[in-house]
Amino acid sequence: MADLAGGPGRSAGRPDRSDVAGPVWTIVLAGGGGTRFGGPKQFFDLGGEPLLAHPVAAARAASDGIVVVVPAAAVDGWAPPPGVRLTTGGATRAESVRAGLAAVPVDAGIIVITDAAHPLATPALYRRVVDEIRAGADAAVPGLPLTEVVKEIRVAGGIQVAGEIEPTGGVGPSPRLVAGASLPRETHRLVQTPHAFRADLLRAAHAGAREAVEDSAMVAEAGGLVVVVPGEPANIHVTTPDELAMAQLLLTHVRSEGESDEFGTGRVHAVR
Repeated sequence: MADLAGGPGRSAGRPDRSDVAGPVWTIVLAGGGGTRFGGPKQFFDLGGEPLLAHPVAAARAASDGIVVVVPAAAVDGWAPPPGVRLTTGGATRAESVRAGLAAVPVDAGIIVITDAAHPLATPALYRRVVDEIRAGADAAVPGLPLTEVVKEIRVAGGIQVAGEIEPTGGVGPSPRLVAGASLPRETHRLVQTPHAFRADLLRAAHAGAREAVEDSAMVAEAGGLVVVVPGEPANIHVTTPDELAMAQLLLTHVRSEGESDEFGTGRVHAVR
């Protein structure tokens, strides 16, 4: 992948990158089929509106423009608010991001990427990650401290391949798991969306049409500075019907408080 770090000056010290020009655009990823949920969760009801409507509303309060990426089958089934662009996603997350990038004007200076599965992120959180780009970061992500122990695991009698548990023969739908090492909580964060990026660096990271779990890792691997800001505890990731029910309960709190309480007060630079 191309080096995004800006040459030798990056290793010698953090350069002045606060001259980001151009509007802020947000890409809302809503192209999934909801396999774990049992249907396209982005169109399920949350507080009287489709779940998708919530991140769109929050992004509109902190962006100059929005692109929503939906499945091809749903492009005519959801009417976006005025001024919001609609495009269809690809077979993978990275392909959907690139579809969104293609719909973002070339003069955008900052691009925010979020997903419909984080419907309770507040406008303040969007502004927080954007402000980090204006302050000189290449990317910014919200993160929460780990409050539980996170263990490496393997399937008893199975093998672990490329980060996914792949059982060998004879393992049923509820395999027996064996715990391994514990991750140090002090040096890890639970990362949420939205993520903000310098538009030119995000486009460069995707120029090779590679696949990745998420975009900040691509920017970091290419030498970019990724900053972690305090996340919001109410900004849960909705992947199951139970989590949607939890989001419904939290929605009342978020609306009444304006934004959820934060864990921590400072920002943390991600290790490259």
